Amino acid sequence: MQERIIFREMLSEIKELADQKGGRMTLDEVKEFFASAHLEEAQLALVCEYLEEQKIQVEGFVSSKGPREMPEEEPEELTENLYMEMYQEELEEISEVTEEEEEKLFLLAAAGDAAARSRLAQLYLKMVCDMARTYRYSSLPVSDLIQEGNVALLLALNDLEVMDRLQDYREWLYRKVGEAMEDALREQNDLRDLDEQIAQRVNHLNESIHNLERDLEHKVSVAELSAYLEMPMEEIRDILRMAGDEIDIRG
Repeated sequence: MQERIIFREMLSEIKELADQKGGRMTLDEVKEFFASAHLEEAQLALVCEYLEEQKIQVEGFVSSKGPREMPEEEPEELTENLYMEMYQEELEEISEVTEEEEEKLFLLAAAGDAAARSRLAQLYLKMVCDMARTYRYSSLPVSDLIQEGNVALLLALNDLEVMDRLQDYREWLYRKVGEAMEDALREQNDLRDLDEQIAQRVNHLNESIHNLERDLEHKVSVAELSAYLEMPMEEIRDILRMAGDEIDIRG
């Protein structure tokens, strides 16, 4: 997830830079800006296409895809999609191994071989990506789920034990990655439910304040509101702290 955040910030910064230049940049300027990211040509092309979709002209860049219609996605969705395209291209470059080689890697990894674990992690990045895409309509971006899955993949490889069949190893990794994604989604949903509960409590308190002030014709205090709602003052203060500056009330 951190890499995606950094990349998104870089896209935002180059858009600001382009705005300062009147919505125009040269291809060399784009290359220089992303020099630290070490983009390949295909990745750089994706960045340039994204900039042009944001109505920023990149002088010297010619898209191999020809004229494109303006996409309907929001800027956040465009950033996510661009990042995922680039990540997918990187995964396609990972060389495959035979089943015999893969099983040998698992045996070595189970024995504690760090190089074997690293190679297996590389081989199974695509599996993580494919699994994350099955949740593309969930409450978390696919790229966040990929990060959760990649961490789970590394942990699963560290905990690896010798198994009877290659399929057993594969199912072990698949199960551990799936559990991590499900946990991340469950945590996100819990946070969303908590936010909704807080919002409901704040709205209820705010409505009660307005009703009481209308009846009393003055700005109410926490004590008056506590008596009106039959709610402890400390609980009211907790809700007020969650509301921040949204609610104005006497102490």
